[in-house]
Amino acid sequence: MTLQSQAGQPAALAALLPADPHEGRPVVMDEQAKREVRRGVLAGVCVPGYIVPFGSREMPVARGWGSGGLQVTLAIGGPEDSVKVIDQGDEEGVNAVNLRRLIVGTLGSRATADTADASIVQSRHRVPEEYLGEDQVLVLQVPQSEPLRQVEKSVYECKRRHAEGDYAKMWVALYERLALTGVMGTGTGHPVMVHGRYLMAPSPIPRWDIPRLHRSDHLTILCHGRDKKVYAVPPHTAVDPLTFDDVPFEVEHIEGVACAKCGTAESFMVETRTGEFICSDVQFCLKVRAGLADLDRHDRLVPRHYYPDPARRVRSFVPAVGTRRVPGPAGITAPGEDWSLKVEDLGKVYPGSRGSSEVVAAREVSFDVAPAEALGVIGESGSGKSTVMRCIIGDELGATGAVRIGAVEEGRANLLELSPPARRRLRTHVLSVVHQDPALGLDLGVSAGGNIADALIAAGWRSYHDIRRRAAELLDRVEVPLGRMDDVVGQFSGGMRQRVQIAKALATDPQVLLLDEPTTGLDASVAAGVLDLLRELLAERELAVVVVSHDFSVIDALTDRAVVMRQGRIVEAGLTDQLFADPHHPYTQQLVAAARS
Repeated sequence: MTLQSQAGQPAALAALLPADPHEGRPVVMDEQAKREVRRGVLAGVCVPGYIVPFGSREMPVARGWGSGGLQVTLAIGGPEDSVKVIDQGDEEGVNAVNLRRLIVGTLGSRATADTADASIVQSRHRVPEEYLGEDQVLVLQVPQSEPLRQVEKSVYECKRRHAEGDYAKMWVALYERLALTGVMGTGTGHPVMVHGRYLMAPSPIPRWDIPRLHRSDHLTILCHGRDKKVYAVPPHTAVDPLTFDDVPFEVEHIEGVACAKCGTAESFMVETRTGEFICSDVQFCLKVRAGLADLDRHDRLVPRHYYPDPARRVRSFVPAVGTRRVPGPAGITAPGEDWSLKVEDLGKVYPGSRGSSEVVAAREVSFDVAPAEALGVIGESGSGKSTVMRCIIGDELGATGAVRIGAVEEGRANLLELSPPARRRLRTHVLSVVHQDPALGLDLGVSAGGNIADALIAAGWRSYHDIRRRAAELLDRVEVPLGRMDDVVGQFSGGMRQRVQIAKALATDPQVLLLDEPTTGLDASVAAGVLDLLRELLAERELAVVVVSHDFSVIDALTDRAVVMRQGRIVEAGLTDQLFADPHHPYTQQLVAAARS
């Protein structure tokens, strides 16, 4: 007999479980599992919003029962507790009844339908309409333990983003929704910031309930049972819904609609098959009808300041662009120097494999770049030019020498000595990259405007209208039709994707721009158009630019000076036109001959 078939017979289910020899009650969780859950809860209380893993055996319950909420309730509850179980706002649903009987039979606690009488409220889709006090605990069953998984597929990247507080992708998802609908609000589980630090997507509760978590008097515990993750919101903790500064967050409310049963117009309501609206919280509705509800206290909980206001909503629009020129700021040099970027004795050695000798990818590479200057780095595959690029970007660890940028600590800081998170932060406003493959610099599942919003949000922009306007200006400047601003980049041609990537790289007015084979893989006519665009953009801005390419014609078209690399070393350097007209090193002569042929 399966546990699923026992869903309506909790007594029979209890008979299948071992009994506590001291109490005579079924043992659904052993003491070790309870301790693991309690440790997770305590850690979650100490670090609000932080996702804490815990160890526990799988719960012997059918899917749909909410094993996460059950694990927490059984771990923290005892005979002295009174437990209320809600399933989609109702205490009398099949799951709610079975869970309540299992909890009461296991803990020896008391069951209650009255929110005010409960010490533990276990819910799946709602926070009760009634006030919860400091002696009460709200347990929410969550369907997704990692809120970032809806925007980030990599588990490692999710962990990194939590560690660094990098939630730009979630903001981009909100930007995309705003551009599409004009409303700041998802369905259920709208993302929130807990204690100003960790992103959390509450159990699929409606937006109406999110203000009830903000600085509440009660403890909230959220748990995903099958993933074995728990996080908590302690009493009086700030829980702020993600929203742009100039676009209000909204809860679900329809002006002039009242519950068909109790008449209240200010509770979360659901629509019936007949088109009527009734309170989602069944017990609250019954208490209102019986005259037992504390309506004054409930009135103080109503989130009126989040009611929809059509006058403040955003309409889907493409901003008008007055000029296609979007000049950047003046270039910054180190004090007393003329360079914005300086590379000194850069070296990178890769260990050999299976007893072979080590591989020297770069050795004693030195150059500098001034504002409004473009330096070319040219060489064949394996020459070390891409390694130098990755070292500057920060994708290579263990490099020797120094990389300095005039805008970072006045050029004193060696970027090679910064931590990976610090290097990534530099890429939000100081250093930008245009990759050979646009897929490395863009999210192909996001719109053109959303990709530029990604860069701006990472740099701290929080005004939707400013982001929208900046994205339109840049897309117009790189000659992407504004009518395609909200089209997914994956639908664009290769040349169009590269233009969007260039716009994204320029979005935050970086001091240093790195171009890695910017036209490789494009058709000749498309590549020529991208080169013309880059020439114009570089002439408008005081950027320090490094162009890496194996094609001397690209270096000749874009750069003022160039260095030629071979086997990890610079073999020749000089003005680009001089190198092209009169190369001295035999290797440079071969590259020039190939470009002229």
